[in-house]
Amino acid sequence: MKKLFALFFITTLGFVVFTGQKFNDDDRKWDPDPRYTGLVVTGYSPLPQLTENYIVNTQPRVDGPFVISANFRPYPTTNTNQSEVIITRHPTNQNILWASCNMTTIGGTLFISEGTYVSTNGGANWFGSDTLAGAPIGNHGGDPGPAIDKDGRLHMTHLGYTTSGMFANYSTNNGLTWSNTYTIASGSQDKNFAGTDDAPSSPYYGRTYCVWSWFPVSAPWAAVSYTTNGGVSWSAPAQINVPPAGHYSQGTDIRVGPNGEVYVCWAAPTSSSPFTEDYLGFAKSTNGGVNWTVTENAYDMNGIRGTFSTKSGIRVNGFPRIDVDRSGGARNGWIYIVTAERNLAPAGSDPDIILHRSTNGGVNWSAGVRVNQDALNNGKYQYMPAIRVDETGGINVVYYDDRQTSFTPSDSTDVYMSRSIDGGTTWTDVKISDARFKPGPITGLAGGYQGDYIGITSGNSKVWPVWADRRTGIYQLFTASVTVANNPLNPFNLQTPSAGVTLNSLPGGTTVYTATWDTSALGSSYKWIFGSPNATNRQITLPSGTNSINFTSGQLDQILAGLGVAQGNQLVGQWDVWAFRPNPPQNDSLKAANGPRAITLRRAVPNNTPVNLISPPNNTTVVTSVFNNGNININWSKSGEGVTYKWMFDSPNFAGAPLLSYASNNSGYDTNLTLVNSTVDAILGGLGLNPGDSIVGQWRVYAFRNATDSVASNQTYNITFKRQAKGDVVVVYDSTVANCRISRDSVIAGLNGRSITYDLFNRGSNTATNGISFRGYKKVILLGEGTSVASNRIKDSLKTYLSSGGTSIPTKSKLIIFAEDVGYHWGRAASTYYDLDFVSNTLGWTWISDRPTGSTGPEGLRGDRINTGLKDSTSGPWPDVIAKSTVPSLSYLYEFTRVPGNYNGVGRMANNFNVATLGTDFESLRNAIGGASGSPQRRWLYGALDYVDQIVPTNIENPNGVPTVYELSQNFPNPFNPVTKINFSIPKQGMTTLKIFDITGRLVATLVNEIKAPGFYSVNFEGTGFASGAYFFKLESLDFSDVKRMILVK
Repeated sequence: MKKLFALFFITTLGFVVFTGQKFNDDDRKWDPDPRYTGLVVTGYSPLPQLTENYIVNTQPRVDGPFVISANFRPYPTTNTNQSEVIITRHPTNQNILWASCNMTTIGGTLFISEGTYVSTNGGANWFGSDTLAGAPIGNHGGDPGPAIDKDGRLHMTHLGYTTSGMFANYSTNNGLTWSNTYTIASGSQDKNFAGTDDAPSSPYYGRTYCVWSWFPVSAPWAAVSYTTNGGVSWSAPAQINVPPAGHYSQGTDIRVGPNGEVYVCWAAPTSSSPFTEDYLGFAKSTNGGVNWTVTENAYDMNGIRGTFSTKSGIRVNGFPRIDVDRSGGARNGWIYIVTAERNLAPAGSDPDIILHRSTNGGVNWSAGVRVNQDALNNGKYQYMPAIRVDETGGINVVYYDDRQTSFTPSDSTDVYMSRSIDGGTTWTDVKISDARFKPGPITGLAGGYQGDYIGITSGNSKVWPVWADRRTGIYQLFTASVTVANNPLNPFNLQTPSAGVTLNSLPGGTTVYTATWDTSALGSSYKWIFGSPNATNRQITLPSGTNSINFTSGQLDQILAGLGVAQGNQLVGQWDVWAFRPNPPQNDSLKAANGPRAITLRRAVPNNTPVNLISPPNNTTVVTSVFNNGNININWSKSGEGVTYKWMFDSPNFAGAPLLSYASNNSGYDTNLTLVNSTVDAILGGLGLNPGDSIVGQWRVYAFRNATDSVASNQTYNITFKRQAKGDVVVVYDSTVANCRISRDSVIAGLNGRSITYDLFNRGSNTATNGISFRGYKKVILLGEGTSVASNRIKDSLKTYLSSGGTSIPTKSKLIIFAEDVGYHWGRAASTYYDLDFVSNTLGWTWISDRPTGSTGPEGLRGDRINTGLKDSTSGPWPDVIAKSTVPSLSYLYEFTRVPGNYNGVGRMANNFNVATLGTDFESLRNAIGGASGSPQRRWLYGALDYVDQIVPTNIENPNGVPTVYELSQNFPNPFNPVTKINFSIPKQGMTTLKIFDITGRLVATLVNEIKAPGFYSVNFEGTGFASGAYFFKLESLDFSDVKRMILVK
């Protein structure tokens, strides 16, 4: 037993005390001080990493004019995440490439640094480290901003970790070793990039710059510093701009022009949540960064700052990236800026990549140009762009893109690059990634964080994009070389199929037909053509980026149907191939030397036979629920190729038109139908079924040769659909926040303690679109957590619910809110979700402040209208102070004990609804020193339930009398000095012990050692005679045992 207990000590080391730091954590920052955002060093213990199997591509791909190498990792690891990737190259030696990232360790103690991955032979081989090797690495907080100066010195600018600020190191040997860290600026800083003057004609040739956002002020501005001695020292930080009212500056980027002009851009987000990027700021310096000409609003934009809920809540932004044409060509000196935007033309309703250009040094800017060439408003996401103008003047933009994923919106993404060779007017897209991955936040880092930018550079006639990719199960820096081919066309011949072949099509057919021909030139594109009676009468054109083309019999059937060919008929004609070379303005083309060839394209008639039903089995009952988003799967055997299917249901049996009829998956071609359970529940509701009701009927499947020729399945199965009855209470929570899930589970335990039936609804975050009707529920319990309270859609549903209640106590609508930011969210005038009418005239309160005056930690609370006089406390950092409004029938529910007259809870009993608003997160409730024993969560929940039910409060410490479960509560306070309280409950009489152990497992104190009757108990532990450190307390009673950890601090 002692060995097992010692093992428990070892496996539970790394305890972390999380305390609210909201007063120091500016939530506009993408890179808050790590101490404020959960980048916890001691006891960092992320979730297990999933290593997924994936196919490694080893061959280059040819896509039109592009030749894309196999994707690879310059520095593969299994124990670190590599995110926020960036790449640059040597200004005079194009063989030297340098990529970097935010490196964070996986497992154990969290460690952060900036990766250094270098190639000195044009990308053929790479070496490096996940840290700045040889440098003091204890104060590196990521955000790599790399640059290589004219002498080949590598400069790394970055944030601090143990000390806030902006810092820099340099290397003179391609990153093998690094200098000591130089402090550029102290205090709260954010989002840096670096650039170097690599223009030999510039009077400031070799000067390297760092730009970032200066966050110590309320309206952060763009800051700049530079080094003139290779990074040995840096100039004092200088202010570039003065943000206009209601905005601030963030997401700076920098590039030096062909004559040493220094260009800096930034986004100007609004100063209040959600901090959307409103317009672009731009500055120019012609004297080496000493003085600046500033345009605060160079052009309007509408960024995408926020999170993508469909991609596991990753955070995204609309920060700009800049580059300048340094090619010496016709557009030399043109400036290009790209951003991710939406809902502002030319961007659509979903995120698109937008480019603006200036042809006169930033004095004027073009209208926006949509870079990505997929269909507008197609629900696909393009985000996080980076730009590189290559040595020939071609503009290359890399970005994440989910256009080829199966679902909209999608949980996965690819990486694309768009290229323009006419100054950004027209674009060609190419997919860079050869494997798709699912983005997701990196465990243990700031909320939604998976990296905030990617990178791209060029050299030796190749473009090098880099991106953070999770295909291996952890984030790794991936890259690929992209070569733009421009080879002359050579004569070529058609290969297959041979002349005189007939290709049969079928609706939805899966037979694959392949046409092949010789390669005319590397990087050339092709068009396969068909015409009837000969190829000159072109009717079908299919483009291809390689020397072959594949299409299925189903795709061919769609084409022939579009040409008006009826089933059973055919087209007799010829096929041929043309090759194309992208060398504007000529755009050479060449026809196959041995074409055209004879071919017949025929629309075959499907063979239709009855199918056999497989699942669900005969006499199955399917229970549906508005909360069940799982799938109902219906399967049957296959009929002939090209047949379509419809599933049908009727009640009580088939007679006339069926009640329900749905085409199978894949537009009717699959032998299965997938229906979302909650969707079926809504359909049943539309048929008139109330929750708890059932409908008995039959189902069968019809196979269709065409719209008028069908055959029924061999069987007809009985089936019953039953709508799940609603619980008395619906608990509304945010599943994306761990502590909100804890609150949910605590509420469930409390409801079970009173045998109250309940349903659960995941409302999602404040910006989620999850919807529900609360009609039919006796009570709604809304759980907030931190800044997550409820979306406007949920709030509107609550309004409808409250207004629809009856006038008697049993029929009234009843709402209970536990949320420490409910006032900050709905009652604060500066909040995006501000709704004074709702909080004042419906809920019955007004918001006073985010916490009591002078509060710096846990606050005591005393029951007023409910649990009168009983004391508890909250460990939450921001318990709201609210006050009664002027509407009638109001009561104060809880008062702050430290500041009498300040209240945390207000209740209202209106004509047709009752509501209890408690400005505290449910999981944060704790026992107070000298307060009531037993579970504070149960006490508050039952008090609120009794209040909205208009039951007279009983003013006793234990609402249930006898506990129903064993429970050992966390000691309070914790950490403590010198006394802490330990509460526990036992439902059965028996021998009970409560013992204290030190970190080695040695017994140091016994607090309880006797037979205890069922009840709630509270014991003090006096730590005066003990050394500071970690201790464990263990409760044993009959067959129950539990252990918790506490910290004594002196």
